[in-house]
Order: sequence, then C-alpha cells, then structure tokens
Amino acid sequence: MLIVCIFILPLAAFAQIAASAKDTLTTKDGLKYIILAKGSGEQAVAGKEVAVNYIGYLLDGSEFDNSYERGKPFKFILGEGKVIKGWDEGISLMHVGDKFRLIIPPQLGYGENGAGNTIPPNATLIFDTELMSVSAPKLSIADTLLLTIFEKGIDSAVAQYHRLYKTQRNIYDFDEEQLNMLAYRFMRNGMFKQAIAMLKLNIETYPDSFNAYDSIGEAYLLEGEKDLALQCYEKSLKLNPNNTNAEIMIKRIKDSTKK
Repeated sequence: MLIVCIFILPLAAFAQIAASAKDTLTTKDGLKYIILAKGSGEQAVAGKEVAVNYIGYLLDGSEFDNSYERGKPFKFILGEGKVIKGWDEGISLMHVGDKFRLIIPPQLGYGENGAGNTIPPNATLIFDTELMSVSAPKLSIADTLLLTIFEKGIDSAVAQYHRLYKTQRNIYDFDEEQLNMLAYRFMRNGMFKQAIAMLKLNIETYPDSFNAYDSIGEAYLLEGEKDLALQCYEKSLKLNPNNTNAEIMIKRIKDSTKK
C-alpha cells in the first residue's frame, strides 16, 4: 500500500481534524478539505474521466474502503452525479498528483440512509484521496446497459454487454466500477435481481476481484439468498484474507442461521 505514512492517523485524531484543524478549508456547500501534498498535473474538470486512489474512514477512524488494497484506482466521470456530492466537489479542486483529505458531511455523502452495511445513517466521511489521472472519457457501459434494461429487459442488457465487450472495448469503459455503481443504484431501489445480474457480469470479467464477490454477496443477502451470499463472501475472503467486511458478514450470516 502506498502513502500509508501520510494517510494513516491515530484513531482519536479524526474527530479533531474534522472539527478544528487550522489547515482545514471549507467550501460554501460545507465540504471540508486538507491539502496533504500538491501535484503539478492536469486539473480535474467536469466531463473528464478521473482516476482516484483513496482510503475511506468513519469519524472514529475505522476504515470502510480502500482502493489501494484492490490494486487500482477508482474511475468516474466528474460532475455527472456518478458519485456522492462531496466527491464531485472535492475532486474538482484537485490536480493530478494532489493528495487531499476530504471531510464530507452527511448532506454531501450518503445522508440519513447511509449505505449498505458499512456506512451508518448521518455519517460524516473522511477520504484520503490521490488524483492519479485526468483523461477524455470513453462511453459509459453502465449508462448504455441501464437504458437497455428499462427498454428491453435484463436479458437483452446482458447480451448487449457480451457483444460490446467482444467488439468495442476501445469505445466503451468496462472498468469494474462501472457495473458496481450501477448495481448499487439498483440495490438502493430494491431491484436486487437486476443488481445481481450486473454483478455476475463483473465476476465474469474480473474473476479474481474480491470486491466483485463482496458486492454480489451483499446483493444476494438483500434478496434473501443467504446461502449464495455466504458463498460469495467466503470467495471474497479467500481472494483477499484482509477483507474485514467479508469476515464480518460471514460471521453474521452463520450466526443468523443458528437461531
């Protein structure tokens, strides 16, 4: 893992940093940020694809996500609402090579609902971010499939994915996060079958991704398929023995079946 010496802080320091650090800047929307290191590359602007490495923490210092562990940065089109508002705003302040700590209040994060099993309601989030690249975007495979799902159904979307993956990989963005974000959008709206279908495509394309199995485990659990969820979490943990979320979920599922 890179830049750990810069990013990892004693747990007790997070609340203090969020509340009163003298080098903390605040935007008009309430986003707080600290410039940890300055780069000299291209600035992130709306409409461009950005690649960001990050570690996400809750205010108590507990880590809930880490792109360094996955071995690749998270990519998205800036300014299109593909991510939480605090990310769209915070990353737009950065240049390639910059390292920022973003302190995101609930209204710019996941709000009163939280997210999944890892982010509680009304959570302030801390992200240590590093902007890796800014580039012209490819077409979004997620947006393309979303339109097909609503017009023709999930089976047509799956067939379209396979066809485009074989013939137009230079045109469409097939990054793992594309379908992951789409699946979580479906999950938030109770469309678990559609989410599972998208995550199955991710597993086909990225069979060694512990995150893909972790995500589909969550979708199966929400669908009520505990056995399938358990299998996916166990596969995720096998691929990444440091995946604490998978450990927690495996224990939770096993404990629930004993009752």
